[in-house]
Amino acid sequence: MLRWVTRHNDAVINMPEWLQQFDRYRQAGARGFIMTFNTGDFIFDPSRTIPTCRLVYFLAQKLNREGYTVWGFSLGRGLFPFSPSNDRQRLTPDVDTTNPESVLRWLTRQLRLSEPKIAVIVDYADFLVPNAQGLTSAVLQPQQMFALETLHNWASDDAIRQTDNLVVLISHENQVHDLLIRSGSGYKVLQIPLPDFQQRLAFTQFLLNEGFGQLEKDLSPEEFARITGGLRLVDIDELMTLSDSLGQPVNREMVRERKAETIRQLGRDLVTVIEPTHGFEKVAGLQHAVDYFRGLIWQVREGAENVPQAILLAGVPGCGKSYIVLALGKELGFPVLRLGNIRERWVGASERNLELVLWLVETLAPCLIWVDEIDQAFGGQRTTGPSADAGTSERMMARIWEFMGSMKHRGKILWVATTNRPDLLDAATVDRFQVVIPFLHPTRREIAQLLPLLAEQVGRVLAEDVDPTQIATLPSLRLPTVRALQEIIGVAGFFADAEAGQSGSPIFQRHLLRATQEFKPNYNPLVHEFIALTAIRMTSFGFLLPWRTWQGRRHDYEIPEYLKGIVDESTGEVDLMALHRRLSELRRIVDPFSG
Repeated sequence: MLRWVTRHNDAVINMPEWLQQFDRYRQAGARGFIMTFNTGDFIFDPSRTIPTCRLVYFLAQKLNREGYTVWGFSLGRGLFPFSPSNDRQRLTPDVDTTNPESVLRWLTRQLRLSEPKIAVIVDYADFLVPNAQGLTSAVLQPQQMFALETLHNWASDDAIRQTDNLVVLISHENQVHDLLIRSGSGYKVLQIPLPDFQQRLAFTQFLLNEGFGQLEKDLSPEEFARITGGLRLVDIDELMTLSDSLGQPVNREMVRERKAETIRQLGRDLVTVIEPTHGFEKVAGLQHAVDYFRGLIWQVREGAENVPQAILLAGVPGCGKSYIVLALGKELGFPVLRLGNIRERWVGASERNLELVLWLVETLAPCLIWVDEIDQAFGGQRTTGPSADAGTSERMMARIWEFMGSMKHRGKILWVATTNRPDLLDAATVDRFQVVIPFLHPTRREIAQLLPLLAEQVGRVLAEDVDPTQIATLPSLRLPTVRALQEIIGVAGFFADAEAGQSGSPIFQRHLLRATQEFKPNYNPLVHEFIALTAIRMTSFGFLLPWRTWQGRRHDYEIPEYLKGIVDESTGEVDLMALHRRLSELRRIVDPFSG
């Protein structure tokens, strides 16, 4: 059997794990395989024993070298031999190679023979035996039913199992019928991962040495291999080809664009990759969160064993939760993967979507997984009985919790969830997050810090007479959000432009004062107070409160008015009884039907 262990720049590049599994399973007697996920990629053998090619051709050459007569079959191409050209003449079967039923019957007979040793590679198996998408198998076309029964029998046929013959199904859509992939079917499912750092580096060095493409001067092959995490080898090849065609080196922006598109395609829009452009230097206020995250980053880099695997950011809308998630990703050096809606109406489709997402997450590690609005994404409050979706929600949640809690992911996959409605999360969901950090309205001091930063973000210039401290004291900013401050900057800019008759004019104090005085919050302050107090109640450790540090009280933090009587201003301790009393009062106001 093919083996390779290549030393590249003092790093040993082993045979891919999936290929080692393929060999081990065969030695243990397995005869049927289903290969899924990254099945359209190149396979690169650093030893060059087999030329770089797509998975299906790589397998055919590998098995042919091991003495197999290899047959390929797909609905588009029919039956054809994967053999050297001089052997094709003798491998013409006496069968209509374009008729699936005839081909499958002929292959069944061949697979039951001990000699010659054959391997059958069924490409695009999803089209031949598609999943029924929540319906019974009876809705499949007769031809599909025949194919499904035949392929299922191949893996369990005693006559075939007594031979060395093999069946390999290649799935490009992860939609092969459940009958074949379920446990006990006889097929071993092998997930083809995205290439790791060493594989990307070896392939990049090979292309550069062969004169394909070039990298910009400040982009070394090692750095290129690092930033291409999440790309397939075929994507790297296309970047180098593009470099040649344009006559310019590959740069970071080209990699960023290709990565976003590739992960979108691989994840079928279930996952969006975000390459953060700002770090903590662009975060105003939120010192309690920044301080904690700096310590977390140190733990990750030191390889500490007690790194939390899941963090929940809970609090009022528009107060910086999303912004700081991206800053954390930038500081960690991790890509940020934002999860989309993985639910579908077909039975089984949601679970397959989830498995695709988890596979992508695992292959992109180290990474940060951002679950925005977790109160909606994970279903919010659970009912006392089983869900109305035949248990799909319970199974998906159990799978997510199992993956999230896996010790092998600690320090490599960090889950960060954000919620504007922590009151909608049930205790079991909150319990899965080892760290819960509250996000409250910015204080007057934080407002003064935010205004210049927000103006800079939208390309506006504040005039020298602007006094952010005075603006922060205005009554209309009693319970502001960062989003509200952005809107005020925008309106102040409108006033400045209208007065000067020129777009982009400097914003003076009078413009900012008027915009702030005119501002009318479009949210209920009592609802925001209820959300803020709920977030405080859920906070996992006292030092994570905005007015605390792990060393004690943060004396430059102004306790909000609604926390007077709940928080001791000298010690920062929370009176839990007073907190729960106020929460009960507010609940009756904001949700009179809660009981």
